Amino acid sequence: MLIDKDSQVSIGEQLRSGLRKALFAGRIEAGARMPSSRFLAQTLGLGRNTVIDAYDTLIAEGYLVSHHGKGTFVAETLSAGPAHDRQTVRPQPAETGRRTSSRAQALLPLAEACLPSSGERILEPGVPALQAFPLERWNRCQAAANQRVGRAALSYTDPRGSLDLRRMIAAHIGPSRGVACSPDQILLLSGMRQGLHILMRLLLNDGAPVLLENPCLPETRVIVEAEGARPVAIPVTENGADVSLLSAEQRQARLAIVTPAHQYPRGYTQAAEQRASLLAWADEQDGYIIEDDYDGEFWITGNAIPTLYSESKNNRVIYLNSFSKSLFPALRVSYLVLPPDLLEAAMRIRAIFDPHVSVTAQLGLIEFIGSGAYNAHLREMRTLYRERHNVFRHALKRQLGERITIAAQPFGLHLCLELDQQFQDSDIARKLAAEGFGAQALSRYYFAPVEEKINGMVMGYAGWDAPDLLRAVKAFERLCR
Repeated sequence: MLIDKDSQVSIGEQLRSGLRKALFAGRIEAGARMPSSRFLAQTLGLGRNTVIDAYDTLIAEGYLVSHHGKGTFVAETLSAGPAHDRQTVRPQPAETGRRTSSRAQALLPLAEACLPSSGERILEPGVPALQAFPLERWNRCQAAANQRVGRAALSYTDPRGSLDLRRMIAAHIGPSRGVACSPDQILLLSGMRQGLHILMRLLLNDGAPVLLENPCLPETRVIVEAEGARPVAIPVTENGADVSLLSAEQRQARLAIVTPAHQYPRGYTQAAEQRASLLAWADEQDGYIIEDDYDGEFWITGNAIPTLYSESKNNRVIYLNSFSKSLFPALRVSYLVLPPDLLEAAMRIRAIFDPHVSVTAQLGLIEFIGSGAYNAHLREMRTLYRERHNVFRHALKRQLGERITIAAQPFGLHLCLELDQQFQDSDIARKLAAEGFGAQALSRYYFAPVEEKINGMVMGYAGWDAPDLLRAVKAFERLCR
């Protein structure tokens, strides 16, 4: 296996991709013992932690299996792992490399983290209660909106998005999330990833560092790397992302991407001191903070946590949100709230790649929000998610007791828990996946080494009713004996 240290692809990703190709092609037999991390690191001239991280990722994906005290082995079957639990076999970079550009070859190994999941596996994080969505009312709103579509709406429209919809969003996020803005500051998007791509191109030079929470959503790190930037880890404590723990060199970045209200995936709320430090860093570096408020509408206890945007005095925070969690993922409508001096440039960059969001989706949203259905749905979902959160949390504590630790989490659609060190999170995730559950190993969300051993689970509860959640807890408890 060759590792190109001058490649645009990170060394860790080259190693993971190379091992996947070898395993997928059968060049290493099923059941065979893998080289020790120390031996492979010495052979390839890599750091041992890089090899350990690669093995952990492949264990979580179902390619490898770890047997305590014996070593790491090739899985007897690759069909059980989460990377292969769909019917479609994904093309591997080795199969397409001769027909694609070098840029494509650099991007292909990163694509795994961005491929959408079915959203049907119980405990899959980030899945809203789709069965509870008022589909009939949505269809009526969409039909009413379609009847009023004039011929002007059939052509290209304002790249910022519908002014009526932007007004409604501004009127909603002002009182609900403390985001005081004018409709002119809002840019509608076809998904949150598009927003990140636009902002990377707007604010960064090639190779520039970007501060990311460690842990974070793997897709976020992949987008940063795909845009030619360099992720720099912000340590996450119980007080959230803490830039005061960064070295002077690490602080030289001019862009940070954070989830302050409900850190993903740990679930922590960023404390006042850490928020102040982050805002001070942005002022100091003449930089910007992208605030991903992905599930800020859904608080389980107490009141809504203020946004970082509401605390910024110098237009340093760019607010990013979506209707995917509050309504449904297939809608593909999200939005940015930008400082006024960035809006025109962001709109022009966005127009290069995608002139506007689906007009019919915007019209349906206008009707749905204007009828009062959106706020009614949010209220119902807060109640439902609170009930499911309580059922799930209590069942976990009752069934697993001291084998797990669950931190207080006032927000969201998922729980993050720590496992007793006698269990390995990637092993548990793989076994759960084999039984049809979508819980994820906490370790897969970390992209940089940390001092303590990371061992936990990220489990979505919002999308499933009590019987499904209780069945999942029983399976989880059985695997943790």
